[in-house]
Amino acid sequence: MNEGTNEKKMPLRSVSVRIGNNDYTINYPNTGQLIDIDVLKAQFSGGNYEKLKYSYDAGFLRSAVTIDAVATLNVLLPQLREDLTVKSLFALDRDKMEMVLQAYISTVVPWFEEWDKLLAVPNDKQP
Repeated sequence: MNEGTNEKKMPLRSVSVRIGNNDYTINYPNTGQLIDIDVLKAQFSGGNYEKLKYSYDAGFLRSAVTIDAVATLNVLLPQLREDLTVKSLFALDRDKMEMVLQAYISTVVPWFEEWDKLLAVPNDKQP
């Protein structure tokens, strides 16, 4: 029994996600990609991303999640637009956007949350 160990499991460097009929591998973003994602969120929301994200209005929250998904996938999975035959993921009809959001929320978001949890702990405090 390992009662004394409190090891944190390192998240995977990449995650596999199925969107429509296609399987994709998304790698954890580098610093530049993280900045690109944040810049796109600000651009797509007209600088109101945080207001949307923390709103109690369900429509605003849905908009924030959609913006988050589109910004992230534009940077980390540019092939998706071509595979879905659109110039912008915002041009998807509601059914296709639901398919994208379902994959994003069920697979990508929990993976990012694992990384956020690990990276929130200073290096000198990590096991």
